[in-house]
Amino acid sequence: MRKVFSFLFIFFVLSSCNSGQTVKVQNHCSNSTVIAEGKGIKVTLGDYKYTEGLLNPKARKFFSNHPKELLRRMINRRLVLDYVLRKDPKFKKEMEDFKKDYLSRLYVSLEAKKTMKPVSEKEIVERYKELAPKKSPKEMTEADRRFIRNELRVKHYDEAVREVYEKVEKKLKFERKGSEIVLNCCGVKVSAQVDGRNEKALKERLKEEFFKEYFYRKALEAGLGKSPSFSRMVTEYFAGRAVSIFRKNLEKRVKVTEEEKKKFYKENRDKFKMPDRVQAVVFLFKDKKRALSAEKLLKSSKDWKKVAWRFGKFAVKPRYYYKDAKDPIGALLFAEGKPQKGKVVVAQLGEKSYATIYVIKSLSGGILPYEKVKDYIEVVLRRKKLRELEREKLKELWKERGIKLENLACLRSGS
Repeated sequence: MRKVFSFLFIFFVLSSCNSGQTVKVQNHCSNSTVIAEGKGIKVTLGDYKYTEGLLNPKARKFFSNHPKELLRRMINRRLVLDYVLRKDPKFKKEMEDFKKDYLSRLYVSLEAKKTMKPVSEKEIVERYKELAPKKSPKEMTEADRRFIRNELRVKHYDEAVREVYEKVEKKLKFERKGSEIVLNCCGVKVSAQVDGRNEKALKERLKEEFFKEYFYRKALEAGLGKSPSFSRMVTEYFAGRAVSIFRKNLEKRVKVTEEEKKKFYKENRDKFKMPDRVQAVVFLFKDKKRALSAEKLLKSSKDWKKVAWRFGKFAVKPRYYYKDAKDPIGALLFAEGKPQKGKVVVAQLGEKSYATIYVIKSLSGGILPYEKVKDYIEVVLRRKKLRELEREKLKELWKERGIKLENLACLRSGS
């Protein structure tokens, strides 16, 4: 009955947009120490550590040397989240619904764990007999025991969850008022119009709504909504969503003209210079005899696709190669100048690895024409303009919220 939520931390990579003001310094650093604050925005050292823990090892290493930069990006995310919540009622409602759903399920889970019965040795033995009827329980390994214990724990947990719901469900009574079905219990009231709909299905839906609201209120009474870990998880998840909305809205304001694209092309022609290159296919073999057989067929003008089929090389596909010391195939093909169409090369790449290479076509290098690259140029210019709009808007939000940095020494204290 409990959903599993998986959150992908999407980090908002933007340049620092405001120097901020550094104010008071606190001698003692703890998770509750405030390191950034403004109107409606507050970041604690605990928030910082949580975000740092979400980073991959490479990013964590970088930001350990640039902690202030990580803090600025965290503030950017919170500013964007706050901005989108103020501008988008649907997003705000989605966030509130998420909180309600998550906390209600969390409360049920915690209540179930209080009454969940432990797994007994007798149960483990009985389950083992079911799984391995031809074996004696004495043959049970420690791995078998762990597996069965975990399986039974899940079963007991599910039973305890059902009991939590059933205990409340016994109190529920539906009342029909004209065309409306009402469920009113324990201070929570939900209702819906029948309007020709299946009443049984409608009642089930109303029960779901009731349980969510009822257990959400219980969760709030238990103080689960005040948990720092819950707040951080929700903030990071919805900040990532807000960033996407924020950027999509800004993108609507981005316009790139034909004149701008042509100007960029004219000023950056060297960036569109292509080297001499060839399109070729490479057949890999474990013995030289098969490599030479493939060479013979290709030199006899046999279609390379038919050669691939004959030798079972169904995954072989054409690729482009150019003179590159880091690429053994490209270096080999251009070793004696620019290779021509139809050239076949056999080379030993390892102790038991041979390659038969066939050149499909040869292309001369040079500056790519504007028509070939104009779409790419538009993407580059759109991204550039979007970054500029992002910086401008974030600078405005920093000022509007009066963001100040505090106790920055705590970022490096490690305490």
